[in-house]
Amino acid sequence: MISLNRLNGAEKIVTSYAKELLRLPIDKPLIGAEFGSAYGGGIEAVGKLWKGKGVVYGFDTFEGHPKQLVPDQKSFEATCMDNWYKKEIYGKEKLSYEYQRKELDRQGLDNVILKKGLITKDACAEIPYLHYALLDMDIMESMEIGYAAVKDKIEPGHLLFLHDVTPPTHIPRTFHWFAEEVMGKDEEMWTVLGDFSNMYLVVLSKAIAT
Repeated sequence: MISLNRLNGAEKIVTSYAKELLRLPIDKPLIGAEFGSAYGGGIEAVGKLWKGKGVVYGFDTFEGHPKQLVPDQKSFEATCMDNWYKKEIYGKEKLSYEYQRKELDRQGLDNVILKKGLITKDACAEIPYLHYALLDMDIMESMEIGYAAVKDKIEPGHLLFLHDVTPPTHIPRTFHWFAEEVMGKDEEMWTVLGDFSNMYLVVLSKAIAT
């Protein structure tokens, strides 16, 4: 399966943490979630690592970038996925729920759970906790809703990965949302572990209550 974040290096950061979780003394099943899982390569990689030890959820439309949510239809925020969807690049066939579920089942990865549709604030209602979450939806409104869905589910001391919120010029609306809402209003909830602008990735650790 295809991972777009393998190309920019962000997947390596996420999977490194997934590997680290296997070495930590955690006394319950591992649970992770990726929002904007696209072609599924990222959740496939974690599913292989965690087989028999945990589950990972992949949230996506499985139909393509919902650019109708973006106010400026000509902005990079709206068009950022267009090139990947060209037939001569990756096309759209391998985006589909049916294709990905079949491929995951072929590999015996029943610990990868696909959730189809636009993100809602209740997306994680049935998930008891998260050891990590990746938000990679490119669109500010989607990132905002995804953040609301995961921020109280992530276990203290564990990680939130935010893609396409850095550098400031990449997708300005997602950067300003991150700076003003996440690191503004919720500053006490998070510690920045890394700002990897070359990978468009910020890594946050959730505060441990004292």
